[in-house]
Amino acid sequence: MAYPPAPAPIPEPLPAKQGNGFAVAALVLGLVGLIVFSWIPGINLFTGLPLGVLALIFGIIAVVKSGSRGGKGKGAGIAGIILGVLTLAASVVIYVVLLQIAKDLCDDPSTAEYNTQSCIDIRESL
Repeated sequence: MAYPPAPAPIPEPLPAKQGNGFAVAALVLGLVGLIVFSWIPGINLFTGLPLGVLALIFGIIAVVKSGSRGGKGKGAGIAGIILGVLTLAASVVIYVVLLQIAKDLCDDPSTAEYNTQSCIDIRESL
């Protein structure tokens, strides 16, 4: 007696994606923003703030998407959120401190900056 042919093998399901690109992006943007750009006076508002906001957004997306990826990237996403918030805070604090120092120099008559055009501009901006 002849046996019927063996059934075709069942194809294996495609493996799920292992990484979480949003988490990596949040972590990198938060690190670069905090370590490099939030401490540079003058450009910290134009570089540190956008990097901090992007790190915060990508970190939130990474934490939300980590549920569908089996928890992959949740820790890096949370780290990106924290670094994004720290980048935002450092950028604003550095800007405010430097503006206060400049204002104090402009208000002191014994300094060379007293009543210069840049001091007048600072007073008008406040």
